[in-house]
Amino acid sequence: MDALAFADPSAQSTLKDIQTYLKTVVATSANRIDQQKSLLSESLQALGNLGIFRLGVPKAMGGLGCDRRTLWHLNLQLAQTSGALAFLVAQHQSALGMILEHTEGNVAQAYLADLMQGQVLIGVSFSHLRHNPVDLQAQPTSGGYLLRGTLPWLSGFQHMTMFVAAAPLPDRRILFALMPFINAQQATGGILHLSLPLPLAAVPSTQTVQAEVVNWLVPPEDVVGVSEADWITARDRQQLLRGSAAPMGCAHASLQILAAIPEAKDLYHYFRDRWQQLYARIQGELDDVNPPYHAQLRAAAIHLAVQAAQAALITTGGSALVLNHTVQRLYREAMLYTVSGLNAPLRHALIEELRFGRGSH
Repeated sequence: MDALAFADPSAQSTLKDIQTYLKTVVATSANRIDQQKSLLSESLQALGNLGIFRLGVPKAMGGLGCDRRTLWHLNLQLAQTSGALAFLVAQHQSALGMILEHTEGNVAQAYLADLMQGQVLIGVSFSHLRHNPVDLQAQPTSGGYLLRGTLPWLSGFQHMTMFVAAAPLPDRRILFALMPFINAQQATGGILHLSLPLPLAAVPSTQTVQAEVVNWLVPPEDVVGVSEADWITARDRQQLLRGSAAPMGCAHASLQILAAIPEAKDLYHYFRDRWQQLYARIQGELDDVNPPYHAQLRAAAIHLAVQAAQAALITTGGSALVLNHTVQRLYREAMLYTVSGLNAPLRHALIEELRFGRGSH
């Protein structure tokens, strides 16, 4: 389960530094990071300084070129340590990934180096593309593109300075636009209005807001790129198994709590065996080309996270109801993974797992 075992030698030092920071700093303050945005910002910036955002970038572009197996294990360790930190790291990585898909664009040319170094942190908003109709629309104009509509989910307010918004064009292709992560009004009359942070039950320190976009002009220099109409469908397929790392990390953190309670010995062995069996199945699939049944493996990982957290809750007792208790945090993080990246195949797999428990053994 050690990410370093799969790493290219050129990434070993960076991975060791990141793991040391997670164990010595983040693990000891994870419950406070969950509630305090200042601590979350400090940890996010520290990981950026250590080079975490270079790991998945190809070597030809100045990154460390780590393979997907290494990145999966690192994401597991992040989520095992702090769900809030793992979530914001994933936001920046997602936006960086979109920019890497359009390296010929102006945004990549202007910001890629700083994004890899963590000197500039950016968020992303694209989950609305799974809805019909889509809440945000883009219209070509002589000066670029006009954006109109709403962004229902945008995490990283006051942690990040910009974000990438995705919006369909009239021909159904997807525009990716760089926008400021502040309330703003353009000289041309465009308005970007952010709500107050939503009172989320899980990872509240990530500062998630909604945004109203009124005739916002995206000039050529802020265009990340344009992708095909099926971009979100293709991405969801690619991310099905990659997204299993976070719930597996959350489940492993609950296992560590069970292991420390003598009265929970049998329960610990039961969930440990389930975790190891599912881990082995996922490892055997990581290099495959995203078959549909990856949704079942992701669903099994999510249900395991929920059930392991519930087991830790039962064995801990009433003290776990306190907001800053580790078990309470893990229980809420398991809920987050239940709805993260929730497309139609994953929703179906989650319901089937709930009804029949097909991936539990």
